[in-house]
Amino acid sequence: MNSENNNQIILGGGLAGLSACYHGNGIVYEKDDTFGGHARSHLENGFVFDEGIHVLHTSNKYILNLLEELGADLQVKDRDAWIHSNGAMTRYPFQANTYGLPKDIVKDCLLGFIENTRNKEDIGHYEDWVRYMFGDGIAEHFMLPYSKKFWGVDPDQLTTDWVNIRHPKPSLEEVISGAIGDQTKGFGINASFRYPRNGGFGYIGEVLAKKCQGRINNGMRATNIDVNKRVVTFNESDEVPYEKILSTIPLPELLSIIPDTPEDVIEASSKLKTNSIYVVNIGVNRQNITDKSWIYFLERDFCFVRVSFPFNFTHDLDSVVPKGHSSISVEISYGNDNPLPGNRDQIIECVKKDLIKVDILREDDEITYLDTYDIKYGYIIFDKNRKPSVKKIHDYLKSYEIIPCGRYGLWAYLWSDEAIMSGKKAAEKLLKC
Repeated sequence: MNSENNNQIILGGGLAGLSACYHGNGIVYEKDDTFGGHARSHLENGFVFDEGIHVLHTSNKYILNLLEELGADLQVKDRDAWIHSNGAMTRYPFQANTYGLPKDIVKDCLLGFIENTRNKEDIGHYEDWVRYMFGDGIAEHFMLPYSKKFWGVDPDQLTTDWVNIRHPKPSLEEVISGAIGDQTKGFGINASFRYPRNGGFGYIGEVLAKKCQGRINNGMRATNIDVNKRVVTFNESDEVPYEKILSTIPLPELLSIIPDTPEDVIEASSKLKTNSIYVVNIGVNRQNITDKSWIYFLERDFCFVRVSFPFNFTHDLDSVVPKGHSSISVEISYGNDNPLPGNRDQIIECVKKDLIKVDILREDDEITYLDTYDIKYGYIIFDKNRKPSVKKIHDYLKSYEIIPCGRYGLWAYLWSDEAIMSGKKAAEKLLKC
């Protein structure tokens, strides 16, 4: 175990923790035998799979320059994303691409957008915001039911703190064009994306980790933090003193290993919510099964919310699948009001059946790779409890010089580039202290 510079401890070796290590002087302690968190990749039998869809879509020049300097070898790909709904396949995003849907639905969406008279001042929650931005037709035929399927909570229970660039608003001309014809124009900041040439998305974590060589300890699960003596215990027995901690551990789990945490802080923690993501990765002995990047699935007739095709994320096909093969990554959102469709075997059978139903898989396809990942902490749910609860928890942690960062430390909706930036900012805070 590396103990040099142990006065600054970084808990968690995901992208935020690795970035903090790279930009600062701390030592990373990661519970798993590998690093990268859920942004890691897995290589087996010639297949490279991520834990659910991971692509980099950022215009942040610092991040792009950093990854170039580190040798991440990113390639640019045009997004080819689609939505399966109402018996049709339409281009993503829905609000600008209703062509191909039943005529009555296209009419509802188009008139709803044109005749929308809602005022910004009337927005009280996410459902209000969607109706204000896109009108009732687009809201009711896609945005709201997909939101419920993805988050597991009613849209009127969500705040609007997380939206903005994640929901681009098209112009009237774009909405009309996308209703009367197939519109190939890309929308939003992820109309194109970057992905490593080799090694899957996890290669980004690998190049960060190489620059932190000698300062990463794997297989070290934090099991107790004595905030008064300033000692972290790992694996129930290894005690490491510290001056300051930078933590990427999910806030509820972090507080659970700090004895005598005040009841009001524990209560705040109990109000934090995420959804969970169950991932089924499948390798198929059939090449080029699609030219699409990913597909969203609206109806509950399908167990998954999104299906992606990792072999289409890179120009170098042989780097992610064996010759003559294709790869499919299926994401099922569960938690809150959304149950999983059974145990692991039942989930796999449900996924296969639904993939066949939408002509992604064939009955006679040979599946040569199959693995699953159960991601307990998925996407942060922004409800009315989030903001005050996070403030109370952060105030408590900072009083003991524990600095939270990353998606689950900040309890925020961070993309990968934002996670890297959060690690940088947190490391800079440590250096200034």
